[in-house]
Amino acid sequence: MRVRGPLPATTLPRTASPLRLTAARAFDLTGDSPLAADPDLRTFTADLSRPYGVAPDEDALAGARGQSYAALAELAVRQLVDPARPVDLLALVYATPDVRPGQSVAIQLAGVCPGEPLSFAICDEGAGGTFSALGIADAYARTGGARRALLIAVEQADLHHRPHRPARLPDRHSASALLWESGGGGRALQLLDSRADVTTGQVAELVAEFEADLPAQSLLVLGPGLADVPAPGGAETRRARPGNPYTGGWTALADALADPRLAGRPLALADREPETGRLDLACWAPEDPAG
Repeated sequence: MRVRGPLPATTLPRTASPLRLTAARAFDLTGDSPLAADPDLRTFTADLSRPYGVAPDEDALAGARGQSYAALAELAVRQLVDPARPVDLLALVYATPDVRPGQSVAIQLAGVCPGEPLSFAICDEGAGGTFSALGIADAYARTGGARRALLIAVEQADLHHRPHRPARLPDRHSASALLWESGGGGRALQLLDSRADVTTGQVAELVAEFEADLPAQSLLVLGPGLADVPAPGGAETRRARPGNPYTGGWTALADALADPRLAGRPLALADREPETGRLDLACWAPEDPAG
């Protein structure tokens, strides 16, 4: 596996990753969490936002809008993790704040997920967060520290303060969860590439460069951050739903993994975080690449 950019370094040879993508689920959670009606949310939000000169969103607070990342992530755990095949590593990825900002959801998940896995969260990386989590999981797997990893990306549609500049917000409460396992079966992580500070004018060229690196017969999923980028002319492409800026690409990947017409074909996902210009690509092949 080849890695470039700001991903965890390792001294081991960059052969195909021991992790295989074996299962994925994506779902929306309708309605709002009872936690959104907690009066402490208003106080907490006001205290956090005041030093930065931004105001609470009174409409969201008065409407008790918002969803719990614990609720979303626990649904993912129940759908993907079998007690007979416990998880060693769990990563929770999010960009917008939880409806209960002071709660450590990752620690809570470690207690409910079979295997009591090493659990951590990644935030403030936008669309790049799940790619970073994948790089970390790969590094653990290469040292024997994780035989099975669960990556969960979550997003909720409501922000309880008014951002100081326009921000990408989801239009629904959603989660995407992916199970990676060492050993046979599934698709091996073959390529993980990250570029920083990619300008709008560079995106199309770099996406075409990414596409040229993919194995033959690959399906390339273009994430929500690439909604305005022309599809490259080589690989077959699909576009993710733009209303889910942080889970949409992984949802489209889960759909592709479940599509019997794509059995045996490599799958790839590319996405860009417009806020930072970070551009990422990951590719999974059914068998280890030669060499």
